[in-house]
Amino acid sequence: MTSRYRPVFAGAVLALAYTVLTSSAGAVNVELPIIADTLLAGHSAEKDTNSGARERLRVKGWQGIVVFRFDMSLVEGHKGSGGTLSVFCAGISGDDAGKTNSEGISTISHDWIEGIGDYTFDEESATFIWPGEPVAETWGDDNEELSDRYGETDALDVTGGYGGSIMNEEGFWEFTEGEWTDIELDADLVQGLMDGDHYGIAVLRNGVGVNLDLASREFGGGDSAARLHVDSTGFAVEAQDKATSTWAYIKRAR
Repeated sequence: MTSRYRPVFAGAVLALAYTVLTSSAGAVNVELPIIADTLLAGHSAEKDTNSGARERLRVKGWQGIVVFRFDMSLVEGHKGSGGTLSVFCAGISGDDAGKTNSEGISTISHDWIEGIGDYTFDEESATFIWPGEPVAETWGDDNEELSDRYGETDALDVTGGYGGSIMNEEGFWEFTEGEWTDIELDADLVQGLMDGDHYGIAVLRNGVGVNLDLASREFGGGDSAARLHVDSTGFAVEAQDKATSTWAYIKRAR
C-alpha cells in the first residue's frame, strides 16, 4: 500500500480509539457494517430459489421475508439500549400500493447463507424452505407457526417471534419510493444481536396487497444497502485492546 493512504488509516485508528476510550460515560451510537442480505420467497414457484444477488428484495405478505445480517463483532458481549435499522425503498407495488402499512420486524434465530442467486435454485444457500446445506438441511424444529404448507419447516418458523426470534414492538413506518425509512429497534432485539444468538434482522408483512421492494447491497452500487446503528455501552471495558488490535490489523493490510 502506498504512503498516501497511511494518514487516512492512522486517522481512522485514532478516531476509533477516541470513541472507545471516551465512551464510559454512557451509550455510544455505533454503525455496524452489513455483510449479507437476501429474500426468502415463499410462493410455491419460488420457495426453492435463492436471491442473494438480487438488487431488490421484496417484502410480500407471508410470501416474502427480507433478511439483513450485520457484523456485530465490535459490540459483541456489550449491553444494547436500542438502535435503528435504516432501509431504502426501491419500489412499492400491488393493489394497495398507495397505502403505507407497518412492517413486522424481528430477529432471525437460525444461521443462513446469503448465496449468489437471482431467483435461482441453489441447495447451498438460503431459501424459504432451507437455510443452506452447509449450515443445516432445514430451518429447525416446527414451532407451530402453522404455515408449513410444503411439508417441512420454513423461514417463518425462525422469524416473527417463532423459534426464539425476538419480535420488535409494533410500530408504524412510512415507506416512500426512493427514500430512506428509519425503524426504531427495541433494546431486547438489539441485545439478542449483540449476544450472538441471532443471525440478523427480518422484515416481514402479515397481510397482502402491498409489495415493498427494499434495496440490497447490490442495488445502486451498494450506496443504498441497509444500515444498522446500535446504542451500546461496554466499550470502556476493553478499550485499549480494541484500539491496539485494530491498529495491528491495519498494519498487516498495508
